[in-house]
Amino acid sequence: MKLFPIHAGHFSCDGGALFSVIPKPMWSKVYPADENNVTRLTMRCLLIDQGDRKILIEAGVGYHYPEKVKRNNGHEETDALPRSLAKAGYCPADITDVLFTHLHWDHCNGAVFTDNGTLKLLFPNATHWCSRVQWEHSGISNIRERAAYYPEILNFLKEKGNMQLVEDDGELFPKVSVRLFNGHTPGQMIPLIAVEDNTYVYMSDFIPTSANIPIVWLASYDLYPVTAMEEKEAFLKEAAEKNYILFFEHDFYAECATVEWTERGPKVKETFSL
Repeated sequence: MKLFPIHAGHFSCDGGALFSVIPKPMWSKVYPADENNVTRLTMRCLLIDQGDRKILIEAGVGYHYPEKVKRNNGHEETDALPRSLAKAGYCPADITDVLFTHLHWDHCNGAVFTDNGTLKLLFPNATHWCSRVQWEHSGISNIRERAAYYPEILNFLKEKGNMQLVEDDGELFPKVSVRLFNGHTPGQMIPLIAVEDNTYVYMSDFIPTSANIPIVWLASYDLYPVTAMEEKEAFLKEAAEKNYILFFEHDFYAECATVEWTERGPKVKETFSL
């Protein structure tokens, strides 16, 4: 099994959105912001090559949007996914499976592109996966979260992308299992990848950056913050005990980290590249 980080572009968000109620004098020591309080984030997919099966986790935001939307969200290089795959020695047609942790626009819209006004699949030979809970939730959502879903793209993926809906925790592919979490959005599906003696965990928006490791350092995007903190605490105790390698989708500065559990809770032990 081989793992490859795959770049799908950059974006940005307000520091208050990334760290919620945590005061800026605290979070800015570990995650910088510019003069407008804007923090830089990335979209880091993960390619798992198992030989006959080539699994891509996430697909980025893509490039479907008006200039105003791209400017307000700090989009950069959001058409980078095919180039990044090529740099690793792959093309979109090689991908057999695309796993979406959830269906917010910065995680799945890049699996679709527009050609002369027509939607097309970037990965024409792939089966696409998400949890059933998240799929059903995306259709009803709520006023706070609704803008993160693009129904036209999601329905196209369901109809043309052989979208499979995962019901429960468990092994999805050999050595690749998933767990469902509900604090950020119902049915967020977090992959755990077993490679030799290591377990890599693709963190998605469960813990978007290494700076979000402390329990109460949640992003404002979490729909259910108390649930998110409870899930995070239980998971990070396990991660510290089992020495999981956390792979961050959105951290511009740190690709991976391990954690330790201290008297004051979880703490980053080490950051490094995959």
